[in-house]
Formats: sequence, structure tokens, C-alpha cells
Amino acid sequence: RRRARGRLLLALASAYTVIVGGAAALLFLLLPDSEAREDEPPTASVPFSLAPQCQGAACEGRDPMRLICGIGPDTLASHRTATGAHVELRHSTKCGASWVRTWGTEIGDRVDVTAGGPTHDVRIRNEEDAAAFVYTEMTEVGPGSTVRACFRPAAPDGERECFEARVDGPATTTEPPSSPAASSPRA
Repeated sequence: RRRARGRLLLALASAYTVIVGGAAALLFLLLPDSEAREDEPPTASVPFSLAPQCQGAACEGRDPMRLICGIGPDTLASHRTATGAHVELRHSTKCGASWVRTWGTEIGDRVDVTAGGPTHDVRIRNEEDAAAFVYTEMTEVGPGSTVRACFRPAAPDGERECFEARVDGPATTTEPPSSPAASSPRA
């Protein structure tokens, strides 16, 4: 019995030491630094930034999602292709860049974007691409620029479908020529 009591007291003393030591460490970490200057404002540490990571020419040929240009972009124009794919011209004023987003595609389909400079394209490579949103790289644009997107279907007999939109212009939606509510895909 004595031995059992001794073990119990030892266990309780150990637990008490851990609890008191943990509380002291916590208080030490939470108490303000006594040497901190009162006239300096506290600085906040943010693990990441939601601000775009590029602007204008620095965005050229780069990924809009990785550089946070894809948060809250404008849709300049939407187009539904003859194959049923959706293609959108997207634009970020904060980044000064545009790109194309597409979905409902088939393996082998391609889309590209240009604004008078380099053309950036993306090809639907596999079933995962076909089942998701796929983006081209960005192209630099300024206010009033015309941005052009083209869809090239994988089918050898499919025709290229292009449409344009102006930055700061009205958003447009187009359908393929064969649909009853068609409007010309060329602006």
C-alpha cells in the first residue's frame, strides 16, 4: 500500500509540475515584451497576401491563378462553341492582364488569347482537364485594348471560333452560328 501511495504521489507531483510549467510558459509567451517601445505600432504577420503578385508586363505569359489575378476578375465576353464548350475572356484590372477560361471541353481542344502581342494557348490534355476549368496564361492589356480569344476543336472537321471584347467595354455573350439565338462570334 505504501508503495502504491508513493507512486500515486509521484504521479500527482509530476502532473502538477507539467501543468504549472506549461501555465508559466504560456503566460511568458502571452505577456507583452517589457522592452517593446510604446511609440511603435504592432506589426501584423500575415501568412499570405491576397494582393496580385504581378502587374502589366510582369504578368505576360504567367498563370492568373497562381499570381492571384483570378480573384474577382471581370468577364469581358462569353462564348458557347458549336461543340458545347464554354469560353470566357477574363480580365483583371488590378493586374492589367487578360486570359481565357474554358470548360465543357474535349481532349485535344485548344483555346488561345492575344491582345496584339504574344498569343498564349492551352490544350486540353486529358480527362481531368476536360472535366475542369482550364486557363490560358495571361496577356498584358491596358484600358480600351481589344482582346481576342479563339477556340480550336479537337475534331479535324471542326472550325475555329474566335471572338473579341474591349477592356472597359460592355460584356458580350455569343452562341455558335447554328443555334437559333445566334449572334456573330466576331465582334
